Amino acid sequence: MDAWLPMALAVWEQQTDTSVQYSIAVALGQVGAQLDQLRSSDPLYATAVPWKLSLTPAAMRTVANALLNARLELDRQRMWTEIGRQFADTYVRDGAVRTR
Repeated sequence: MDAWLPMALAVWEQQTDTSVQYSIAVALGQVGAQLDQLRSSDPLYATAVPWKLSLTPAAMRTVANALLNARLELDRQRMWTEIGRQFADTYVRDGAVRTR
């Protein structure tokens, strides 16, 4: 996981097609939502918690960097702003990891 996450985030940011970037963002958001549904007694919980704790800040860094790189492209700015807002809203509403 430690090697996979930086590569996946780099691929996410470096895509030239905005539909692919948005699709990856939606997929990461859905994975995070599914991980929040796990109970602490679930065998996958011990693996999912560290992954979620590292994914959220890494995703926010990727969004911030992509937003800076898109400063001359209004449509991309809007997309990255919306993606960042969604990650931030989820983080503020649910916390880093939802406990049950």
